[in-house]
Amino acid sequence: MIQGFLVHLLLIVVYLALTADVSFINIAFAAIVAFGVLYVFGMASGGVGVGGYAARVAGLCGFVVYFIRILIVANLQVAYEILTPGYGMSPRLVGYSVAGLSDVQITWLANSITLTPGTLSVDLDDDRDLLYIHAMYGEDREALIAELDELKERLLRGVFGE
Repeated sequence: MIQGFLVHLLLIVVYLALTADVSFINIAFAAIVAFGVLYVFGMASGGVGVGGYAARVAGLCGFVVYFIRILIVANLQVAYEILTPGYGMSPRLVGYSVAGLSDVQITWLANSITLTPGTLSVDLDDDRDLLYIHAMYGEDREALIAELDELKERLLRGVFGE
């Protein structure tokens, strides 16, 4: 991953030196062109070496787009709850299995859950097998677990390449 990042930076610097223009637009364009070169190189080499970097960056971008979408939906849901009379919440505390995940993966998952309005990572048990999560809208436990499973799957695939 570091090797791919360094090659990406090198390609950007070479492009900027050849064009002799260091404006924001040109730097952004250079970054996109360099990423495209790395992506094509990665496809030609079967996704190994610096090409694996391009696949990881593309996966991370995909996760960011997915996360922004669920973030917007959760914000709208909480805003609707605030602006309308009555009480439409059904809070629930669930234990979610994180067995087999590394500490870094658990931290990413817990932070992703906490950043989404309406959910909060509360605690991790001593064995590091269960992450306790509070959800404002947890009436259907199976649906809540399915949403968490999708978040975990996209996180592992997009950010960690698993």
